[in-house]
Amino acid sequence: MSDLWSWSLRVYGRPGVAAACLEAQDRHGADVNLLLWAAWTGAEHGHLLTAGEVAAAREAVVGWHREVVVPLREVRRRLKTGPVPAPDADTEALRTRIKATELEAERIEQAVLASHPALPQHGADPAAALAANLRMLLGPEPAEPLIRSLTS
Repeated sequence: MSDLWSWSLRVYGRPGVAAACLEAQDRHGADVNLLLWAAWTGAEHGHLLTAGEVAAAREAVVGWHREVVVPLREVRRRLKTGPVPAPDADTEALRTRIKATELEAERIEQAVLASHPALPQHGADPAAALAANLRMLLGPEPAEPLIRSLTS
């Protein structure tokens, strides 16, 4: 298990983090795994990402994210309300298995992201780097809820 994945699991459970990530995903079209990677590079490595590093990381996972992660998420979400026979006990069991598969697909995406870039230890101030990296990906205002949830 990568350090990024372990870190992501740990911080995603903090109050407000999941909601902020899902807001960034649903309102701003963000890839939550890319956001968590950017936050991790800052928080754990004090690394200020460059536009080139972000572009390279995004390019490394965009196909996987678009063709595997997003379709699994869409099916999982759709099974909450239909189509018939969903939702029922049988379709809820299927939805649970799809959720586990979606999480595994996200873990694979994060394994790819964890190799971009080679990160130095103890560069910039971790909280400042986390905030700067998220602002680069989302823009100043949309990044603030996630920054607050990750730094509180």
